[in-house]
Amino acid sequence: MKNNILEPIILIGFMGTGKTTLGKYLAKANHLSYVDLDAYIVQQENNTIPDIFEQLGEGGFRSLEYKYLTECIDRFDIISTGGGIIEGEKSYALLKQQTKIIWLDCDLTIVYNRIKNDNNRPNANNKSLFDLKSLYSSRVSRYNEIAFKKVNSSNALSDLHKEIMKELTCE
Repeated sequence: MKNNILEPIILIGFMGTGKTTLGKYLAKANHLSYVDLDAYIVQQENNTIPDIFEQLGEGGFRSLEYKYLTECIDRFDIISTGGGIIEGEKSYALLKQQTKIIWLDCDLTIVYNRIKNDNNRPNANNKSLFDLKSLYSSRVSRYNEIAFKKVNSSNALSDLHKEIMKELTCE
């Protein structure tokens, strides 16, 4: 159900900032369709993200990510992306054309504690907090460039929901 949403709300941000959690919350609260792009890739490819990275490399994964992003933009109201989606040039260019990009950001210590033991994140595996800060620093300007709105994802889901919906309905 499209609920007068002409373009999807697309959640971007570093891994572990809560894109999936917030995406599900927004979809349920607003009776909208939702997809987690990484989960969609896993389902379509019948393979895990780490295995795709291992078999195809990051470039191969980014190609799949773009392919499925183009599908999902036309099919879903809310999309949670992977943290590195801005690393793929085609995905980045496509995202730059969208108007409802919400950037979730929070303290990297919080992010580190959420993801440090998550083996399903190839770019975080066995990384120190310093390594994650370096990766974050390499991505932050791209998140900022395409974001319509930046929110602090350490806030309560209900507060984030209100903040985002207020912003989107005041366009």
